[in-house]
Amino acid sequence: MNSNQLHLVVMAGGSGTRFWPKSTQKTPKQLLAFGRDSTKTLLTQTMTRFDHLVDRKNRWIVTTGQLSLAVREQVGDSVHILAEPQGRNTAPCVFWSAKEVLKKDPNAVMLVMPSDHFIKNEAAFLETIGEAAAWASKTGDLVTLGVKPDRAETGYGYLKLGKSIEGRRAIPLAAFVEKPNRERAEEFLRAGNYLWNGGMFVWRADAILKAFNQYMPELEKVWAESQGSVEKAYPKMTATSIDYGVMEKAENVVAFELNCGWDDLGSWTSLETLAHELDTKRPEGVVGQGQVVGIDSTGNIVDAPGQKVALMGVNNLIVVRAGEVILVADKNRAQDIKLMVQEFKIKFPDLI
Repeated sequence: MNSNQLHLVVMAGGSGTRFWPKSTQKTPKQLLAFGRDSTKTLLTQTMTRFDHLVDRKNRWIVTTGQLSLAVREQVGDSVHILAEPQGRNTAPCVFWSAKEVLKKDPNAVMLVMPSDHFIKNEAAFLETIGEAAAWASKTGDLVTLGVKPDRAETGYGYLKLGKSIEGRRAIPLAAFVEKPNRERAEEFLRAGNYLWNGGMFVWRADAILKAFNQYMPELEKVWAESQGSVEKAYPKMTATSIDYGVMEKAENVVAFELNCGWDDLGSWTSLETLAHELDTKRPEGVVGQGQVVGIDSTGNIVDAPGQKVALMGVNNLIVVRAGEVILVADKNRAQDIKLMVQEFKIKFPDLI
């Protein structure tokens, strides 16, 4: 496969509310840095990860109109930016980007990636991406990338693998599985034929558009009626995920297994598993930015840029300062921070 056929499509429209108050609608998670180096945002890390694989002229970012200028400031002028007039989940995002990519290259292979994940072993990641791209180019299969689990995680969806074929990295996919409870997650880990659903895909642009025409034909109908006008088409497009709209229904879906130190940075507590890589491990816990002095305090997560934080006799807290807001939360409630966002939005809408 010609490497010039590779097109990187990065989905960068999310809000990342579980990292509030550091993450807001105007400055969501993908535009922020979480290590000691405040210049390496998740989006810029995502883009540089592909520097030796995808030419800059073949890079696309799908984001919101509100974020397009901020995204442009981080990635420069050579990247194509597709600004959605409104959020409609990932299926319309993929449909539109496939249309644009196909216009530029009828033989294009798309690498569809989130903008806010962490990859420890980038060499292993890129090796698998290359193999998946070659397979997708040759076969027309729709490839989903799954992560080999190392714990019984309840915060991710899973991919149930079918029977593997000797000598082939591509494994037929048996099912997409929703986020499980603890008991089921432990069963998946023991079974050994489940991967975490990383929301990463590889396919030919013409192949995914063919699948859209088969499983979500209303998108092409709306597109044609709007004569390719995104502003007219988007409000009429079905708001659903690419998983639900296409991948769960298609018969030519295969999985490639990733074993590369992946993490989706889904909540504040996810920083604990990456503390060594991000250089944030401290005696008091994890300190993203700021300086902490602690007495009889352990297991805390602190992010307070430019601040000095004193902790005394407290454990397993999340302490974050961002602008006018200070968050103090029990670490066990990290997944519920979105509830606080909803409450704050009622009383202080300008701070969300």
